[in-house]
Amino acid sequence: MSTNSINIDIDRINRLKVVLVEQNRTGKWLAEQLGKNEATVSRWCSNSSQPSLEMLVKIASILNVDPRELITSKPIIK
Repeated sequence: MSTNSINIDIDRINRLKVVLVEQNRTGKWLAEQLGKNEATVSRWCSNSSQPSLEMLVKIASILNVDPRELITSKPIIK
């Protein structure tokens, strides 16, 4: 299957920023909890880069949410 035949919306892969806002938390707070650089968390929140699956599970644990809540559930359009 050609990559040209699949249109994937990569603008918003994760919902991290949304979940942080819902919980009145900041990226700085999350960075402190994870022992990560604030800039790294900022890139995750802006979807310019993505956390690893292992890190996503750790983030979900810290935020007390199911990891699936941190991932955008948009269908792949063929």
